[in-house]
Formats: sequence, structure tokens, C-alpha cells
Amino acid sequence: MDELKHSRHCVGGSNYHIQATPKYRRHVFWTMEARKLVEAVIRMKVFALGITLGAIEFGPDHVHLFLKNCEKYTVPELVGQIKGFSSYYLRKNYGHIFKRDLWGDSLWSDGYFYESIGRVTSETVEYYIKNQQRKHWMHDSADFHLDAGRAKVIGQSRLDGFGA
Repeated sequence: MDELKHSRHCVGGSNYHIQATPKYRRHVFWTMEARKLVEAVIRMKVFALGITLGAIEFGPDHVHLFLKNCEKYTVPELVGQIKGFSSYYLRKNYGHIFKRDLWGDSLWSDGYFYESIGRVTSETVEYYIKNQQRKHWMHDSADFHLDAGRAKVIGQSRLDGFGA
């Protein structure tokens, strides 16, 4: 179980599950090279912010982050910092890798998903992020089929479906 963070004037935990998608929900993360670069840049920014990255995992068109000890930031500040820095840094230094799938001046879509995570469910979220995304990469799975010409994944487990 996660320990509570102690500071001079408060005790508590502030953890978030964040999901971000590339602009136009393009499949930017198909290559291992792209995933490794995005992960490294996100880790760099998270370290600079003084928070902890508990887990990170990719689907072909999204990334899940489990951010811990975020008490100094609001969710919009966190997401803005991470998405803004990673978009700028990756496009400036590695634009050739993402050029085929993206155009314009942004890597990420404007929106995002977030959920605050309490101490009791932190392990559940970490398990979900680390294990649930495998289905996106298993095309011969019974959970993956074409529906009217579009790929569709069936049976997405919800966060509340794990653990006790």
C-alpha cells in the first residue's frame, strides 16, 4: 500500500490515473521506438515536476499514466505540463518519427481522461495499466474483431472489475 506523503503542513496522497490520446486519435504508438521516446520524455518531465510515475502503458492510440504524489498541482496543470512539454520536445527533436502519423503543431488531442486514485485502489490501477493494455496488441485474440470494417475490442475490463 502507498505511504502517505508528509510535508510541513499536511499529510495525504494525491494520485491520478491519466489517459491521453494523440491528435486525431492516430496510431502514433505502433512502433517500439515511438513508445520508448514518449515514455522517456514523459519520465523526464515527471521527474522535473517532482512527482512519481507509478506506471505507464501504451495502446496503439493512447497512453495511460499513473501519477503519484501530485499534491502541488491541479490535474489541468499536470496534464498541460506533461502534454505540452512532450509535444514540443518530441516534435522539435524527433519530428521525423511522428511525421507520417501527425501533422500540424501538436502531438496530443485537447482532451484527456483522469480519475483520482485513493490509497486503497492504487495497486488496482497499477495492475490495470500494466496488464490490461496487452489486448490492444493481440490481434488474433478472441476479443479483437472487425465490425463493419473497423477494428473493435470487446470486453474491456473496467478499473472496478479488478481486485477486491
